[in-house]
Amino acid sequence: MTDRRRFLPLRLKFLAAFFLSLLAALAGVMLVYLAGESYIQLYYMDEARMQERTRGLLYDFVDFVQERRLDVHNARDITRWAKEQDYVYLLIYQDGRVIIDSGWWDEQEYYTDFTELEDVPAAARSAGTEEGGVSFGYGMVTATVAFSDGEYEVVLYDFSDEPLYDRVRLLSFGAGILIFVLLLLVYHSKTIRRIIRLSQEVEVIAGGSLEEPIARQPADELGALAQHVDTMRFSIINEMRAEQEAWNANSDLITRMSHDIRTPLTVLLGFLELLEEGNYSGDETYRHYLGICKKNAFQLKELADRLFQYFLVFGHREHGLELEVADARVLLGQLIGEHAVWLTEQGWQVETVPLESTVFVEVDTVYTKRLCDNVFSNIEKYADPNHPVEIRLWVAGDELHITVRNRIRSTSRQVESTNIGLKTCERISELMGGRFLVHRTETEFCAEVIQPVYREPEEVPAAS
Repeated sequence: MTDRRRFLPLRLKFLAAFFLSLLAALAGVMLVYLAGESYIQLYYMDEARMQERTRGLLYDFVDFVQERRLDVHNARDITRWAKEQDYVYLLIYQDGRVIIDSGWWDEQEYYTDFTELEDVPAAARSAGTEEGGVSFGYGMVTATVAFSDGEYEVVLYDFSDEPLYDRVRLLSFGAGILIFVLLLLVYHSKTIRRIIRLSQEVEVIAGGSLEEPIARQPADELGALAQHVDTMRFSIINEMRAEQEAWNANSDLITRMSHDIRTPLTVLLGFLELLEEGNYSGDETYRHYLGICKKNAFQLKELADRLFQYFLVFGHREHGLELEVADARVLLGQLIGEHAVWLTEQGWQVETVPLESTVFVEVDTVYTKRLCDNVFSNIEKYADPNHPVEIRLWVAGDELHITVRNRIRSTSRQVESTNIGLKTCERISELMGGRFLVHRTETEFCAEVIQPVYREPEEVPAAS
C-alpha cells in the first residue's frame, strides 16, 4: 500500500523547526526587551524619581565641597568624588568656560585649567524645571555651588539607568536562547517519542504478536519506515495464512485419499483371497472375481496417477515450465477436438463453439494437455449423457475464455471426492498466468479457463 500523502523529509522538518524556533526566539527577545524598557521608563525614569535622585546627588556633592572647603583647582578630589558615584557625570563651568569635565566613562579625563567652553549642553544652560535656584532636566540637575574660591555652575548627569538597560538586554537575550532551545527540544523529543513508539511496536511484532498494527505516522522517513514495517507484517500474516491453508488442504487431502484408496484396496484384497483359496464355483465366477479385481486395480492406479500429478504441480516452487507462443485456435482445436470425439463415441452429445479469430497464447503444451485431461475426465465421471456438453471459446478484451458446461448426473458416485483434478487445474492455470474458475449449481457444472492472449506473436512480452 502506497502512502499518497505529501512526503516531507525529516531534514526539511528540522530546518523548519530551527527557523521557527529562531523567529520565536527573536520575537521573545523583542517582547522581553520592550517590556523591560517600558518598566524602566514608567517606574525608574519617572520624573519625580529622577528629580529625587539628582537632588540627592547635588546635596551630596555640595556637602562634599563644603566639608573639605574645596576650590575648583582641587580637580582630583572633585573628580574622585564623581568616580565614586555610580554612573554620574559631573560638569563645572563659569562664564561659558569648562573648568572640570569628569565623565564616568574615563577615570583619567578631567580639566585642571580653564578652557574655552565650546558646547555646553543646552539642557545645562536652560534646565526644564527650576526649584529654589536648582534646575532639573531629564536625568540631570543644574545649580550654582559655592566653592572656597567662588561660585560656579555645576551640572550633574545621572546614568544609573544604564545598568538596568544592560540587565534588560541580558534578560531578553537569555529569554531568546531559552525559547530557542526549548522549542528545538520539544521538536526533538517528539521525534524521539515517535522512534521509541515504532521500536516498541516492532518489538511486539518480533515477539510474535503479528495482529498488533503499526500506528500511522506523518509522511516522512519514519512514517515510510512504519508503513514498510506494517506492509511486511501483512505479508508475513498472509504467508503464514497461506501456509496454514496449504497444510490444512494437504492434511485433508491425505485423509480423504486414505479413505478412497482403502475402499478399492480392501475390495481387491478380499477378492484376491477368494481366488487364492479357490472359493468360486466355476470359470464364470472366476472371471467375474478377476474383473472386479481388475476394476479396483485400475481405480487405484487412477487415484495414484492423480495424486502423483497433484504433488508434481504443488510440490515444488520451481516447476520448470517451458512456455511457448502458440496459435490458440490450432492448439485448443486439437486438444479439445480429441476429447470431443472421444465423448461422442461414448454416447455424449457435444456442442462446440470454436474461436472466430486467430489469437496467440503463451503456454506450456504439456501442462495445457494435463489441464484438458482433468476437465474432460471430470465430465466422464459426473456428466449426464442425456444432456449435451457445451464447449465454448471466445475472446473478451485481452483474455481468452474457455467454458465446458455439463448437466450433473443424478446417480453419479463421488469417485474423486478429494477434487484433486480441479485443484490441479487451478494451479496449472495460475502457473501459466491465467485463472481457473468453477461455477456449480445443484444441476449444472461449468469449468472456465481464462488465459491472456495476444493479437500477434510479437506482442508477447520478452520477459516471459
